[in-house]
Amino acid sequence: MSRRRLLLATSAAFTVVALMAGNAVLTHRAEQRIDHIAACRLAPVAHVSATLDSPLAAVNMLGGSVGDVDLRADGLRRNGTALHLDAHLRQVTTGGATHGGSATVTIPYTQLAKRLPQPGSGPPWTPGTDGTGLILTGAAGTPGVPVTVHTDIAVHTGTLVVTPTELTVLGRTVPVATVRGNLPGTSLAQRLKPRVIRFPALPTGVFLTGARAAADGLALHLHLAAGAAGTPSKAERTCAAR
Repeated sequence: MSRRRLLLATSAAFTVVALMAGNAVLTHRAEQRIDHIAACRLAPVAHVSATLDSPLAAVNMLGGSVGDVDLRADGLRRNGTALHLDAHLRQVTTGGATHGGSATVTIPYTQLAKRLPQPGSGPPWTPGTDGTGLILTGAAGTPGVPVTVHTDIAVHTGTLVVTPTELTVLGRTVPVATVRGNLPGTSLAQRLKPRVIRFPALPTGVFLTGARAAADGLALHLHLAAGAAGTPSKAERTCAAR
């Protein structure tokens, strides 16, 4: 290779490296800025981290967009309940608007137990999972026989309906309908009625679409409409400006 060609190749390599390094620096700064703004919007929250999906985020910023953003928040508290948030926001603009997205809010089972309507008599049910669905464990009858209640979860107009479907006791599993049919009017039959969990009103443009029992808690699935971030309050604007 001639000396001139070698110089040209070296110069091009340095240019590419410089562009990549600049993109990495700008991307990191953008992620830090999004972390800060999100923490202000979600307060009180323990920790927030944002990741830009696009490898050319710095280039996208020239067009007013940072691309898709993955957002995680730990220690998020709402109405006295500790939550975990995982969100995917599509085509976030430098002005803070989005083209919609999706999110999962996970309520640890210890926290869910505080919100789960309990029966009027007898010991409370303890929510958890058997790896396939939401279960409630507790005791039934005067001797306090351990029982496991298997449930279905459904979403209706912003509320969660937990419906017992099967009961496992002493190693035998029977349909709840059979138990309630054979033991009508008993405290156990009352304890096996569906439970409705009500949540605070969601922000405009955020819709509860489903739920499932995950390993670490009840995962609520949300749909985020375009522009769902809404208008920040004065306190949020003050926080974000720091």
